Amino acid sequence: GVHYAMEAGRLAAEAAFAALTGKPAEATERLAGYDKAVRSGFVGKDLHKVRNVRGVFARGFFIGGFLASLMTITRGLWTLGRVKLERDDEAPLLMTARADSYPTPDGKLTFGKLASVFASGNQTSEEQPNHIRIEKKVPAEVAMMWERLCPAQVYKAGKLGHDNLVTVEVYPANCIQCGAITAKGGRLTPPEGGSGPEYVLA
Repeated sequence: GVHYAMEAGRLAAEAAFAALTGKPAEATERLAGYDKAVRSGFVGKDLHKVRNVRGVFARGFFIGGFLASLMTITRGLWTLGRVKLERDDEAPLLMTARADSYPTPDGKLTFGKLASVFASGNQTSEEQPNHIRIEKKVPAEVAMMWERLCPAQVYKAGKLGHDNLVTVEVYPANCIQCGAITAKGGRLTPPEGGSGPEYVLA
C-alpha cells in the first residue's frame, strides 16, 4: 500500500498546485479533480478489483476465503454486487478470560509488555505532545478492550463513574505505533519529530 500512498500524495500535490496557480474562481473545481485522478489511475483501478474482498468475510472464514479467492482470480470481474458492510462501531465487543490462562513471562521464551517496549527501542520523548486521539470517557468494555489489546501498556482504564463511563489514562511515550487502537475508535497521528520505535536486528 505504500506505492498507493505515494501516488495519492503526488496527485494531491498536483491538484493543490493547479488550484493555487489557476484562477481563484476555479480553485474548488481543480481540487475536485483529485478524486477523479485517483479513481482513473492505477490506485483506483487496483482497488476496484478487490472492492468486496473484505466484506465477504462476514460470511465466515471458509466461505469468505472461497469468495475472496474467486474475486482475486478473476481480478474483480466476478463479484456479488455491492456487499453490505457492518459498521465497525456497531459490532459487538466480546470479552473473555482467555488472557488469564497466558503463561507468566519467563524473560527467555515469553516476555511481558514493558520488556517488549524496551526491546522495540522506543525513542518517544516523555515531554512530547500526545499523538493518540481517543475519546477519554468511554463505556467500561471499550476502555478494557483498549487496555488489553495494546502491547505496550499505553492505555489504563480508570474506575467506573456515576455516568457509567470510564476515564482512560493515556501514556503516549510507551506507544510503539502498532496501530491496534485504530481497530475500535482511536486514531494515531505521527509523533513529534518522527520519534517512535527503532527496531533493530538482534
